[in-house]
Amino acid sequence: MKAIFAGTGLALLVLAFGVAAPAVAQAAPVAKLVQVEGDVQYSRNGTRWREVRKTKYLFAGYKIKTGRDGSGKLINQSDGKSQKLGPDSEIEIADGKVMLIAGNLSKPEAESSSIWQGLMNKFARVQRYTTVRRSAGEADACNSKVRTIRSVTVSPQHPDLVWRNACPEYSYRLVIDGETTYEVPAQSTAEMIRFAVGEFKPGTHSYRVEVLDKDGTVYIPRKDSNFTMLSKKEERKVLSNLQDSGDDVFLQTDHLEANELFVAAMDAYRGYFADNPDDNDMRPLLIGAYQNLKLDNLRKSEARRYQAALEEDF
Repeated sequence: MKAIFAGTGLALLVLAFGVAAPAVAQAAPVAKLVQVEGDVQYSRNGTRWREVRKTKYLFAGYKIKTGRDGSGKLINQSDGKSQKLGPDSEIEIADGKVMLIAGNLSKPEAESSSIWQGLMNKFARVQRYTTVRRSAGEADACNSKVRTIRSVTVSPQHPDLVWRNACPEYSYRLVIDGETTYEVPAQSTAEMIRFAVGEFKPGTHSYRVEVLDKDGTVYIPRKDSNFTMLSKKEERKVLSNLQDSGDDVFLQTDHLEANELFVAAMDAYRGYFADNPDDNDMRPLLIGAYQNLKLDNLRKSEARRYQAALEEDF
């Protein structure tokens, strides 16, 4: 009887506050399709098909089909082995495996390296940030407490620091190394505030963001954060390694994040999803990037978009 009452109480809370149970987040990808050539298409539900032009991560339930000139190579996350997918073929991702429906799929072969463990860990880590609960009709209120990532790396080609736009009328004071100050005017419609620090010498610098309204300072963080400016030589070394990732933006962002170029990684994610808005299953990685950079408003917005797309699939 208590269990029934508890369930009823939860249902009443949902009705009263408008908090719907979120759709179950997608698990990590099962395989990825690389070396795509010719006519290759994918579907999440078997009815709507979209063209595949570059590396594509595949999740449970996905289907892939190739035309007369279509081909690619599949790499399975469970064992890191690869298989060649030939023309006029169709496969489905089911039970953690690549299943051949029609056509030609070669026998598995060992790959020289695997990126899967790191990707699995990252997917597991960011899932906690994909859920947003709030009352129906509730608006995101202004919050003067602007927090910044504690440690971040910038470079001549990627010189921006970013922080949350606290409120349309708020302006900011950026203080670097405790003495150099920049007044950053209010940007009422900006998704986030960006400020380039490319003029600073290579090395580590402290910084903090103070929040101001028309009457003066309303927030000063208790601790400063740090950014490390790479030299041109250091930057060339980091960016040259991106070439090994080919057209796989998620390998590229993983490399950028490993070098603490978190803003550059976020920008790469944003560019990818601007070009591929339907690739919702990979969206948790962008959500995690926003969380890492303390861009909570963007994290919530992206999480709502992610959950809405999941619900459409049911």
